[in-house]
Amino acid sequence: MMEPVVLPPIGVSEPVRLRLHVSDSFDDSATANSAPVKTPAPGAAALAEGAVSDFGGSAFKVDSREGEAPAEPTTWGNARLGRSLAPPSSQLHATALLADMVRDQVRAARMAQAGWSNQSLKQRLKIFTSLRQMIAADPRSLALKVNRTNVAETLAAEVLPLLDACRFLESEATRILAEKHVGNRARPMWLWGTSVVLRPEPIGVVLIIGPSNYPLLLPGIQALQAIAAGNSVLIKPAADCSNVLSLLVQMATSVGMPSDVIQLLPESSEAATIAIQQHVDKVVLTGSATTGQAVSRALADSPTASVMELSGCDAVFVLDDADPELVSDCLVFGLTLNASRTCMAPRRVFANDQLADEILKLLKSKLSQRQHEKAAPGQNANLSDIRALRFAASKIQDAVSSGAKLLTGELNTGSGQPELRGVAILDYVTADLSVAQSDLFAPVLSMIRVPSENQALLENAKCPYALSATVFGSPQRCQQFARRIDAGCVVINDMIVPTADPRVPFGGRGLSGHGLTRGEAGLLEMTQMKTIVASRRWFKPHLQSPTPADTDVLEQLIRLEHAKSPLHSLKCVPGMIKATLVQMKFRRDRKALT
Repeated sequence: MMEPVVLPPIGVSEPVRLRLHVSDSFDDSATANSAPVKTPAPGAAALAEGAVSDFGGSAFKVDSREGEAPAEPTTWGNARLGRSLAPPSSQLHATALLADMVRDQVRAARMAQAGWSNQSLKQRLKIFTSLRQMIAADPRSLALKVNRTNVAETLAAEVLPLLDACRFLESEATRILAEKHVGNRARPMWLWGTSVVLRPEPIGVVLIIGPSNYPLLLPGIQALQAIAAGNSVLIKPAADCSNVLSLLVQMATSVGMPSDVIQLLPESSEAATIAIQQHVDKVVLTGSATTGQAVSRALADSPTASVMELSGCDAVFVLDDADPELVSDCLVFGLTLNASRTCMAPRRVFANDQLADEILKLLKSKLSQRQHEKAAPGQNANLSDIRALRFAASKIQDAVSSGAKLLTGELNTGSGQPELRGVAILDYVTADLSVAQSDLFAPVLSMIRVPSENQALLENAKCPYALSATVFGSPQRCQQFARRIDAGCVVINDMIVPTADPRVPFGGRGLSGHGLTRGEAGLLEMTQMKTIVASRRWFKPHLQSPTPADTDVLEQLIRLEHAKSPLHSLKCVPGMIKATLVQMKFRRDRKALT
């Protein structure tokens, strides 16, 4: 579908609006006219000649989160008839302008990064303190730039944890990014005198592809971590999410951050494609699994590393000593937070029959008291939300036809296509149904009844997503059970909120991505490790000419160093001395002959 793309301001106070088309396999922006334009070719000359090609054949949609039905592809000409029409010159010109703009931004980012990384970490963090204090002085102004009607939720879910993450860097980055001398305890005996230093260094230019559900928090924290580590950053916002990030960038530059160290790319997916083709040094993506696969294909022919926080279909495990009241309260919160547009929102609950009945009864009662919160979907919803609701409706229909029971929520067919309204609670779902294996981005919860904890783990393994999970029960049992769950993050007796702790790294497994963001591990993801190894100044036997005794010496060394006990090592010493003396005699004799 065609939507406007907001380009970041360049030397002007207001953003420039330009409509551009996305290539065949994604649809987050639009053309200047009604006719589409293919993704630009890498060179302006090709564009001028009217050539049409994808950047490496790697066009991808980068704005949406999980659970969206794929958009219809758009192509030039009539594929069935084999005809190809050249796009109008005005559209080629707009596409060429975008390509030139992004190339200039990448070039400027690379030049700025060299100077920024040379500043001391202390100097860099002073700017972070000033930025945090500026935001804290008027947090509402930043929150109002997010496309969310609930300002309190934005302050709690985006602004507050962003500031906490900033303060975490001010407090901990010096320790985390410091050179570390590796201890000598595990050093091999034969390498005595060798020292090892680990030095985290900046990567270079980091491309951050942001989501639409948390347009400030997620790319904001990732950008701060990358910049603290000495990198420069290019942020590709999701559709209609430039305003809040533009204000964040303006605030950062106003307190002393060099302007080219943090820049906004246009919202068009093509902008990310072009940036990747310009060989950015790392890509950090928050998006759907489908988007992650497309970005991976775009990166396949390059050495560019990536971190991908992708779709979730999160599991909730209810142990037999769990509190149903707490479980139901947490489920209501998780299903309604940000209209359930949260990658960590609960989607599957594993519980025995008795607890399942209690929890469902409480859930239905508590949700009925919050009717106003589940009437919102479909009202003021953008196209991305509508697609997610329709996608969820199709999965619900499949589940019901397979024996599941829809307890709450309804499928509205007024638009001609089923669309979810309200919070959908499904009972008697089996783990092999698609509703329990899909990355839904809508308020849908499936109750999966299991006879035991072991069976819950087996059923959970059928889902290809492993982003995060929650377990309810006594603290000690939860701690033990959490270690058996296949997920990147496990929350105990709560939901979502504890992960806002800036110390908590976050990342998924399987189709939910790879790598980590946030916390100490997330900061180190924004670095590349240099190892500095210093050898002893003398006694380098490997530089000596070989002798017939070398085999005996090495054999005795292995026995000495890897004996099963200190006593056995001691017994090997005479053999080592004897072999070494023979080796030394060979070398003396050889030296005498020369």
